Amino acid sequence: MITSTTNLRAEFNSGKMFETNEEMLFVLQLSGSWYEMGQQYGKFAQQHLQPMWDKTVQPLFDKGLTTAEEAYDLFGKRVYDALSLRRKQYFQGVADSIGWTVEEVIVLDQSGPLAIYLGKLNSFSGCSSLSTWGENTIDGRTLVGRNMDWSELFMEFPVYLTVFNPTDGSNKIANVCWPGWHWLATGVNDKGVYTDLHDGTSMGGNVLSTEKPSFLHSVFDYLAESDNIEALSARFQASRTDIPTIWMLADKSGQAKSYENTIQENRKRVPEEGAQSFITVNTFLNPDWGLGRRETLSLSLRRLENLTDRHNEVTAKIDAAKMRDIFDMRLYNEDGTLKEKGGVTKPKNQDVDLTNYQTITDLTELEMWIKLPVLGDDWCHIDLKEMFNIN
Repeated sequence: MITSTTNLRAEFNSGKMFETNEEMLFVLQLSGSWYEMGQQYGKFAQQHLQPMWDKTVQPLFDKGLTTAEEAYDLFGKRVYDALSLRRKQYFQGVADSIGWTVEEVIVLDQSGPLAIYLGKLNSFSGCSSLSTWGENTIDGRTLVGRNMDWSELFMEFPVYLTVFNPTDGSNKIANVCWPGWHWLATGVNDKGVYTDLHDGTSMGGNVLSTEKPSFLHSVFDYLAESDNIEALSARFQASRTDIPTIWMLADKSGQAKSYENTIQENRKRVPEEGAQSFITVNTFLNPDWGLGRRETLSLSLRRLENLTDRHNEVTAKIDAAKMRDIFDMRLYNEDGTLKEKGGVTKPKNQDVDLTNYQTITDLTELEMWIKLPVLGDDWCHIDLKEMFNIN
């Protein structure tokens, strides 16, 4: 079922917060300078930020895994000092809006990397992405489907689609993530350039380099400044990451690739010659690593096989509805056995994670559908052109 109703919940300055038919999914439409958009975000998200802190940061202090002083220094001030000016202004706006210090705002934002650093978080777990275009799709448009799989803990928090409409000439960005986490997770800009994040720690190690800036925020900047996949890819080529990650890149022209990153280097993987689809999961697939194909606890290779097969069964007939059908298919049966001719989606944890949210993005027409599969079967449709104020 498709729902497309968004109801205005709140307004603050030039920003708006919308409710959807799913009570745990909100759309934030922010507009103005980066500082002003930070203020708007803080105003709309304040009720959800303290619960996030209480579940993701405070337990690290309570268990003696770190101290507030250490966290504010290593994952507050250190991260802030290395941010771009736009990100600094934005975080200052959030802090001023909610009455927190900027260090507290950034420690919440970095609570995932902080837990990796402390050795208490295994990974971003088992995400799956599929991009398809050209002769595979009914009208040649470029579509991307994506599952964000992680812990049941995050089902306690709402999901935000946050849309940034800056007035400084930067690209407009839509990003799907949780309250208080401002880094790029599943993002597309108004030029039809897309990227999403996958865990790479099962390949690159459960490590974090505190000598590097937050790559999760660097990617946000890349999307704000890249008008095509070539420009975005060039930024990845020139970077080194602070945590092992895998990124799917795509754009409306009908191109896709991925970057498989350790804290020492980034390696690009591209589609086979002539291919008009591309799949990314949580294992390094670039043969240059010399690793061979390695399965993960979240069954990355099985998800790769399923997604490839389900895509190929409907090739040349794919539109957004077919993409939703593909991502509606489950990986497991109810009894925990693997589904024959299955998909990639896990509404409950039957291995190491579950599917927290799903997106289908039309990069050509700038439309997005979002589903929270644990909570129901509805896909919520959002017209990104409307949210980007594109006439």
